[in-house]
Amino acid sequence: MNIQWTWQGAGAALNKQNGVDISRFGPRRSILTIENLNNNIHTGNYTCLVSNSAGNVNHTAELIVIVPPRWIVEPTDRAFAQGSDARIECKADGFPKPNVAWKKAAGDGPMDYRDLKGSAPGMRVEDGHLIVASIQKNSEGYYLCEANNGIGAGLSAVIFVSVQAPPQFEIKFRNQTARRGEPAVLQCEAKGEKPIGILWSRDGKRLDPKSDPGYTIREEILTNGVLSDLSVKRSERTDTALFTCVATNAFGSDETSINLIVQEPPEVPFGLKVLDKSGRSVQIAWSEPYNGNSPITRYYIEFKMSKSDWLTGKDRVLVPGNQVMAGVYNLRPATTYHVRLVAENEVGTSEASQSVTIITAEEAPSGPPTGIAVEPVDQHTLKLTWKPPLKEEWNGDIMGYYVGYKLASSDKPYLFETVEFSREVGKEHHLMISNLKTYTEYSVVVQAFNRIGPGPMSKEVTQHTAEGKPEQAPQDFSCTTLTSQSIRVSWNSPPLVSANGVIKGYKVIFGPASTWYDEKTKETKVTSATETILHGLKKYTNYNITILAYTSGGDGIPTVAISCHTEQDVPGPPMAVKGVVMSVDSILVSWQPPSEPNGIITQYTVYFRTTGEKESEPKPQRVPAFQTTYEMSGLQRKERYEFWVTASTGIGEGKPSKSVIVAPSSKVPAKIASFAEKVVATHKEDVKLPCQVVGVPAPEIQWKVKGSPLTQSDRLRLLPDGSLLIKEVTRKDAGIYQCKAENSFGSDAIMHTLVVQAPPQPPSIALAGTTGTAITVRLKSPTDSAPLHGLTLHYKQDFGEWETTQIAPTINEYTLEGLSCGTRYQLYATSYNGIGTGEASDILNTRTKGTKPSVPSAQKFIEVSPNSVTLHLSSWDDGGCTMLYFVVEYKQKHHTDYGTGNNVGGWTTVSNSVKPSGNYVVLDLTPATWYELRITAHNNVGFTPAEFQFATLTVTGNVIAPARNNDNDKRALLELIFPWLPEWVDYNLLLVFLAIIIIILVAIAILCVALPRRKSGPESVRLRDEGLYAQPDLRGMTLKREFRDELGYIAPPNRKLPPVPGSNYNTCDRLKRGQGGWNNGRKMNGNGVSNAYEELVDGRGDYDCKYNNPPVPPHASSDDSSLYSKPPIGGGPGGPDEEICPYATFHLLGFREEMDPSKSAAALTLPHPPGHGHHRGGSQSAPRGTNTTRYGKGPVGTGVVSSVAGGGIVGPGGMIAPPNNVFSPEYDDPANIDEEYGYGSPRRGTAGRRSIGSMRTVPIPESPSPPPPPPPRPSDSSPSSTPSHSQNNQSTNSANDSKESNELSEAECDRDPLIKTRNSIGNPPNLSTEEMRRLLEKNEAGNSIPNGLTPYDTVNV
Repeated sequence: MNIQWTWQGAGAALNKQNGVDISRFGPRRSILTIENLNNNIHTGNYTCLVSNSAGNVNHTAELIVIVPPRWIVEPTDRAFAQGSDARIECKADGFPKPNVAWKKAAGDGPMDYRDLKGSAPGMRVEDGHLIVASIQKNSEGYYLCEANNGIGAGLSAVIFVSVQAPPQFEIKFRNQTARRGEPAVLQCEAKGEKPIGILWSRDGKRLDPKSDPGYTIREEILTNGVLSDLSVKRSERTDTALFTCVATNAFGSDETSINLIVQEPPEVPFGLKVLDKSGRSVQIAWSEPYNGNSPITRYYIEFKMSKSDWLTGKDRVLVPGNQVMAGVYNLRPATTYHVRLVAENEVGTSEASQSVTIITAEEAPSGPPTGIAVEPVDQHTLKLTWKPPLKEEWNGDIMGYYVGYKLASSDKPYLFETVEFSREVGKEHHLMISNLKTYTEYSVVVQAFNRIGPGPMSKEVTQHTAEGKPEQAPQDFSCTTLTSQSIRVSWNSPPLVSANGVIKGYKVIFGPASTWYDEKTKETKVTSATETILHGLKKYTNYNITILAYTSGGDGIPTVAISCHTEQDVPGPPMAVKGVVMSVDSILVSWQPPSEPNGIITQYTVYFRTTGEKESEPKPQRVPAFQTTYEMSGLQRKERYEFWVTASTGIGEGKPSKSVIVAPSSKVPAKIASFAEKVVATHKEDVKLPCQVVGVPAPEIQWKVKGSPLTQSDRLRLLPDGSLLIKEVTRKDAGIYQCKAENSFGSDAIMHTLVVQAPPQPPSIALAGTTGTAITVRLKSPTDSAPLHGLTLHYKQDFGEWETTQIAPTINEYTLEGLSCGTRYQLYATSYNGIGTGEASDILNTRTKGTKPSVPSAQKFIEVSPNSVTLHLSSWDDGGCTMLYFVVEYKQKHHTDYGTGNNVGGWTTVSNSVKPSGNYVVLDLTPATWYELRITAHNNVGFTPAEFQFATLTVTGNVIAPARNNDNDKRALLELIFPWLPEWVDYNLLLVFLAIIIIILVAIAILCVALPRRKSGPESVRLRDEGLYAQPDLRGMTLKREFRDELGYIAPPNRKLPPVPGSNYNTCDRLKRGQGGWNNGRKMNGNGVSNAYEELVDGRGDYDCKYNNPPVPPHASSDDSSLYSKPPIGGGPGGPDEEICPYATFHLLGFREEMDPSKSAAALTLPHPPGHGHHRGGSQSAPRGTNTTRYGKGPVGTGVVSSVAGGGIVGPGGMIAPPNNVFSPEYDDPANIDEEYGYGSPRRGTAGRRSIGSMRTVPIPESPSPPPPPPPRPSDSSPSSTPSHSQNNQSTNSANDSKESNELSEAECDRDPLIKTRNSIGNPPNLSTEEMRRLLEKNEAGNSIPNGLTPYDTVNV
C-alpha cells in the first residue's frame, strides 16, 4: 500500500528558510533535519503523521534548544560612600536561564572568593543584583559575579568595590596587661581613607612623649590605614590606666580605648586566724590581699611541725583563689604546727605571710604499744613488758596504759589494770599480772591512754603461766604382792584439768609401814608409765606405798598411802646361840629369834652332833616357835657336842645359826642363858627383863639398876626365874640393868638396856617472821628415846576456831600460809610419836602484817570525762592486805538534799560491792559539773573512807573553772604561804592552832606591859590597889561575845578584893532600899577601928536582898505595889534569884587583883538585889528579870549616895524618881550557880563562863515586879544575921554576915552604886575616859562631889 507521510512543526513553517529539511529514505522512512537551531524558532513539539488506505497513525516529539549564558549587564568596579545603600547589577541570559551568584574575596587580593553568607549584615542578592544596605568599610573588597546554567563554562566578572569612609577601629575597647617592671606596647590600627592622624591620651589627658619620657609613640602607614604604637619603657603600678587612641581623616574620626593593666604578684595575705581545730585538722581563714591586678588563682597553705624548717619540712595545701577559708587535714594530734599563707596569680606568688602557731587538739592514741612480750614468772604470775606506741601515734602525752588480760578460752571481757607511764626514754614498761591460774593460757592486750581516752588495743598475745604442781593425785591406785620381795603398783593419771602442766612422770614412794614416819626409810622410784614393780623389798614386810605425779612445776599431791604385805620366805638364821652346862649329862641351848624372820616362825629346829675325830650325823630336835631354849639331856660326859639352830616359816627352813660346842661336866659354874638385850618399852607398860640362870650349886642372882643394887618395891620385883619385873615404866626407869649370877664355880653377867618410849615432850615455838598472809615459826623438839613422827601446829584467829596442820619432824622452820591479812593469831605446837601426842608448847601470840587501805592521790585515782568518771581502783594501796570490795557514792557539790535509801544525805550509792580489780566507771553524770565522790575501801583489817572532788569535762572535752569554795581558797592561800607543808595536814586544825598561838602571844605581851605598870608609870594609868577602874561610859552599848573574849574576861573566884585603906567602901550591906536614910554612925570593931563598911537602915529595920521587901516608891499607888517585890506568902521560899546577889566582876586580862587572906574576915558581900538579870555562858542561870529597877531613899548631903540602878532623879525628901530609861547591866554571876555546880565543885571553872555584862535601855512602864526576897534560911537564924529594926542600928558583925553570905568580890558588890550615881548626875551624855579619870582624882583629893560621891567611894566601871 502507498504510505503518506506528513510533518507538523512547533509553530514555525517547516521549510528550508527556517533551516528545516524533510527527506525520505525508502517507502517506510522519513527524516526531519534542522540546521542552525534557534531557540526562539525551533523549540517546540514536532508530529509525524503516517497514513494509508487502511488508516493513519502519528507520533509527537518535543525539541528543546539549549543556549550557554551571555551577559546582559556585566558588573564593573564601583565606589560607594560609607553608609549609603549600594546596588551592583550583574545580568546574563541563556537557556536554561543562567543562575547569577556573587562572591567576595576573603583577603585583600582578588582570590579565594567565598559566598556572601554571613559576610556582612545587610548584604543580599536580588535578581542577580548585589545590594548592600548602609555599606561599611568592611564591605570593601573584590567581588566575583558568576552566571551559569550548566551550558558551557559560564560567565564571571571580578569587580572591586571601594568604600570611602572616615578612620575606623575594628576594636573599640580592649584590655591589655603588662607585667610590672617590663616594657609594654599599646597598638591602635585605624583603617580609612588616608591621610589619617593619630593622637594618644591617658585617662583623658593627652600624652606628649616629649614631656613624659616614659612613653614613646611610633606610627606606620599601612595600605588600608595607619598603625600607631605607644611604648611604655618600664611598667609600674601607676601605669595602670585607660589609654585612648583617636584617628582623624577627611571623612571623620574614630577612637579606641586600651585599658592597660599592670600586673604583679599578689601582696602578702593577712588576717590569718584559726576558726576551729581538732586533733587532725585546722580550719583557718584570712583576708584577701591586693591581687596585683591579676585574679588570685590559688593560695598555698604552708605548714610544718615546729621542729622542722621551712625548706625541707613544709607541706602545702592548694586552695582556689576565690576562697578565703580552708582546712588543713591529716595533721597529727597534740602537735605544734606553724602555718603560713602564700597567694599566687598568673604573674607569680606573694611572699609568705606571718606564721601562726597552732597546737592541734589531743586525741586518743592512734597506735597500740609496741614490743609486747609475755613470759611466765611462776605458776600464778605473768610478766608483761612493752614499749610505748610510736611517737607519732601518741596524739598527746601518754598518761599510762590499760593492761587487759583474760583466759584465752573465755568469751568474757578483759580485766584491766592501770600502769603509769614511765618518762624515762627507751625504758620498757612492765607489769606483773598475778593471782592467775596455774599453767593456763591467758590472752593479754595493752592500750595506751592519754587525757582524751584510750587508744587501740594491741594484738592479742597469749602465754601460759608456768607449770604448777598437779592439784590432784593419781587415780585408781592399787598394789598387788608378787613375791616376798616384789610388789606390782598400778594407777591412772590425774584429771587433765588438775595437772597444771605436762605430767613428766610419777614418783612411787614406798617404805616399811613401821617406820613410815621416818623419811630416811622411804624410797622413791620414778617412772613415766602408769604401772611399775617394786623390787628388792624386805621379806614379809608391810609396805606403805603412795604415788604422785610431777611436772616442771614440782611434785603434785600424793595419793593416800595404801599397804601391801610382801610374801613370806624362809627366815634368816637365829641371831645368837648359847650352850650352857646344866649337869653331867645335860646342856641348855638358848637362842635369839632371827633378825629377819621373813614370815611367821612356825618352829625352831635344834641340831646337835658329837665332834671329835669322828663326827656323827646331826640330829634335829624341833622346838615350838614360842620357845627359845631347849634342854638337851642324856648326853655323854666325855663327848663334845656341837649345837646350831634354824627357824622355819610356812615357806621352809631357814639358814642355820652359828654353832656352839659344849661338853657336859660335873662342875656346873653359874651361867646366864638369857641374852643381853635392848628392851624398848612403852610408857606405863609392864616390862620383864629376863635373866635365866643355871649352875650347881644354884647361883646367887644380883641385879643392879643404873649401877646401883636393886631395891625391890611394888614396881620393881625379882621373879623366881631370876627375871626383873618393872611395872608401869616411866622415863625415869630407862637405863642399864645388870643381872649377875654367881656360885662357887664361877659367875656370869648380862646387861639389859631399857629404853622407855613415851609421848614426846613439848616443842618450843618462836616467831621467825610475818607477812600479810603468812606466819613463819621456828620449831624445836627435844631429843627423845622414841622416834618423833611429826608435829602438829595449832592456830586460830582471835575469837575463831582452832585449826591444825601437820609438820614433818625434820622441819625446823615452817610457814603457815593462806592467813587473813592484818589479823591476830594464836599458835602452839604439839609433837607426836608412836606412843602418842605430847604436851602443847606455850601459846605464841602474833599478827599478820597489813593495815587499812591508804588513799591514793586524786590524779592517779580519778579520770574524768563529760558524762562519767573512771576510778582506777588499782591505785589504792591495799596496806599489804587483799582488797575485798569498794563502796562508791557521789553527789553534786553543795548538794544538801536529804533523801532515803540510796540517796541518804544527798549521797547516791552507786554500788556497795565493787570488785577491787581493774577500773570502775560511774556513768550518767552531768557535763561541766562539780561532784563530791566518797569511796570506802575494805580489806581484812578494816575500811578506809575517802572523799574527792572532781568536775566533769564540758561536752567539748574542756575543763571547767574551779568551784568557789572558801575552804579551798583558805587552803590555796596557806599552800602559797606554807608550800612545804605535806598534803595530809588539816588546814582547819592548823588555823585553830595558829590562832591559839597568837592569843597566847598577845596575852603574854599584855602581861609584860601591864605588870610593870602596877608600880610605875603615870598615876592616871598606874594600876593601883584601890580598885578604881577608868572606863568610858557604857550606857546604851552592848559588848559582844567576841569582844569579851578579846578582852580576856575571866570570871572571878569566890573571894573578895582587899579594901582600900581609909576608904568609905560601899558594900551590898549598904545598898538598902527603904525610906530611912544612911546611918552616919559607924560600928567600931574589936581593935577600936571603925568598920570599913556601913549598912543602910530604915524605920522598919534593915533591908537587904536576903530578907525584907523592897520599898514602894511614893509616887506609886497601892495597886502598883505588885510591880515590886513582896514577901513570899506564908513565908515560903522565894525564887532562885532571891537567895543570892548575882553581881559579876569584870576583870581585864592582866589586871586581876588577888585577895589578901588576912583581910577576908573584914570583907562583906550581899546577894544581888532582886531584879538584876544576868547571863552566864556555859552554866545554868536563873531566869532573867527583865526591865527591872531599884529604888532607894536617903538624906541628901550625908556624903552617901542614894542611887537608882539605871539612873534617876533625886526628888524631894531624897526620894528618887525613876528615869524614863534604865540601863540594866548583864553580868556573869559567880554566885548564881546551883549547889551542884557551886564554888568549889569539880565542875566549876572559868573556861565556860565567858559572857560579860551589857547595858540595855529598858522602858519603865513595862517593868515587871522584881521577885520577892527569900525567907530566912536556917543558917541565918543566928543573932548576927538578924536584921536591925532601928534606923540607927548598925550591923554588929559584918564579918559573920560576910561568911554566911555568898562569897562575892568587892567589885561585885560595889558596882551598882556607881551606876546609880552616874545616872543620878543628870545623865551625862558621854563621859570620856579622861573625864572619868579627873573625877576620880577629885575623889581622891577629898573634894566633895555633888550628888553624894565621897572620896574613896568604890566605883565600878
